[in-house]
Amino acid sequence: MQKTLPPATAVWLAQTPYDVREVKAGQNFNPTAKQLTRFFDFSQTGGVIHATSGTVLSTIFNRSTGFAVVGKGKDRFTGDVALGIRGTKFTSARDWFSNANASLATADNNSVVHSGFQKVFRSMQPALEKQLAPLLNTNSNGVVHCAGHSLGGALASLAAIWIKQRFGNRVALYTYGAPRVGLNDFALKSSGSIDKIYRCLHGDDPVPMVPVWPFYHAPLNGSSVLLTAATGINISSHSMMENPGYVTTSRGQWEDLQRRGDTIKAVRLAYERRFECSFSTHWQERLSHALITLLKDAGMLAAVSVQMTIGGIMTFYDHLAATIEKVALMSPQFETQVMGLLGHMLVFAGKVTTTITELSARFIRWVFNITLNAMYNVARKAIEMVS
Repeated sequence: MQKTLPPATAVWLAQTPYDVREVKAGQNFNPTAKQLTRFFDFSQTGGVIHATSGTVLSTIFNRSTGFAVVGKGKDRFTGDVALGIRGTKFTSARDWFSNANASLATADNNSVVHSGFQKVFRSMQPALEKQLAPLLNTNSNGVVHCAGHSLGGALASLAAIWIKQRFGNRVALYTYGAPRVGLNDFALKSSGSIDKIYRCLHGDDPVPMVPVWPFYHAPLNGSSVLLTAATGINISSHSMMENPGYVTTSRGQWEDLQRRGDTIKAVRLAYERRFECSFSTHWQERLSHALITLLKDAGMLAAVSVQMTIGGIMTFYDHLAATIEKVALMSPQFETQVMGLLGHMLVFAGKVTTTITELSARFIRWVFNITLNAMYNVARKAIEMVS
């Protein structure tokens, strides 16, 4: 591909929007980071873009805040455009980010995405159109560099797709600690249309774990940029403002940074080895792969995945639990495989003394509930640090 931003420039493009929260919509803003202003001018592109975060309070009072900045390329990025979008913290425990309150929506590439992310993106889309159209309508050769942290990474992903559809420019996407945005078709279409994707994360950041399967990261079966490795879960690793590791580990060139393969692997877990499991991003990934492997082995993966688009998130896990109950009854081998998966999930969620005495849909649904709650609770705490 053409030019991509140096890691130090990309990380500052994702971090700078945090400085515009209280800046009025349309007001000009000049970043202080020299790594960013060396290549982009933010003073002549229409000013700060506002959005409504989607939290309960902001929705009630229709309160928007500064969410994004647009820069016009210069130096070796002349003709390019930079778009940086910030994350946000949530003011209510019953926000749309939680699994229980989530629903689905359709993105600009006709794929299925999390409705909460799409709602926030739609609130900023008119302002994006107003600022990007003058820069891109007569500039089809320029690359649009989209960057974001946390929720901003999810919004940058949606923006990248929309820009590709709307203007046809080449697009490079740089996300930091971003959650999963959409289902399998979203990840596939994003991988096929966005020209370059750098998905950066700290290994112990819980936010990239959610929303859980069947949501996927893009690029599907690609690789992520692993800024730091870890076996545990650390909520402070998510904060870009409090964690200097985002900047200090983003020096040099992309080839210098560690890559991690994100290909789904075949994982089958043994019940008697469940105490090897720990509450970590590593084991969250293994549990997800083990669930996918079980459904694939039983020939039910495609049917279960389709159920998400038919019934939505609320009923999906009821259907999944009933399906796994049927799988366990298919053969002693599958029963053993289900026992191994559920046993590891219980230990992951802290229920180390709970033994499995039944494989009913009701019990399986309970195991999913406590496992999902454990993941969403720690992810929510990490996001609440974002300010």
